Amino acid sequence: MVNNKDIVSSAMHTKIGLNSTDVPVKVLNRNLACENAKFNVYFDHLIDELGSEIKNYLVVAPKFSKENLVTGAAILPIDEKGNIGLIRIFRPAIFSHSWEIPHGFIDDGECDKYSAIRELMEETGLVTEISNLSSMGYITPDAGVLAARVHLFVAKRCRLERKIVSELGLRGFQFFNKDEFERMIENSEVQDTFTLAAWCKYRLLEKK
Repeated sequence: MVNNKDIVSSAMHTKIGLNSTDVPVKVLNRNLACENAKFNVYFDHLIDELGSEIKNYLVVAPKFSKENLVTGAAILPIDEKGNIGLIRIFRPAIFSHSWEIPHGFIDDGECDKYSAIRELMEETGLVTEISNLSSMGYITPDAGVLAARVHLFVAKRCRLERKIVSELGLRGFQFFNKDEFERMIENSEVQDTFTLAAWCKYRLLEKK
């Protein structure tokens, strides 16, 4: 795993992934505002080649990340009947319960697929064969604030092996058929960005 601050430091004066119309941006300075076990919170001093400048730009960065800022995995669980599995979890930041697909951090030294299988089991009690797990690419959950990319997977032929272990906020798991699930999206009962992005990618890839 790579320290997130090291990635930024090495890229401060490098033009990465620029299109012909992009204006390069430099990080002149980075100050650590606060931290916990999982995240660093920085204030960055930014300037671009046209002279536009921002001081104290807020960046929330996971403590460790893999290449290309990959920090986590999100998994769309689907059972033998084509039902979609969602966890019910309380999110303190919005002080509300949420229907979501399982997702979490990739641990130090873990490959993305193993992390996905582990998170699936820990948060839902579901298991599947590694051959039933497919990559659906990557998303940036909130590129305006989070220095992170998440690897999306679909896990097919999932089966329940054990009940989930209750933890703060995590209260249940349930399968929904496709019509129920899409109705929940339409009615904004499902608002989680991981879940919405995973379903969008899955439906697009299904058509190929």
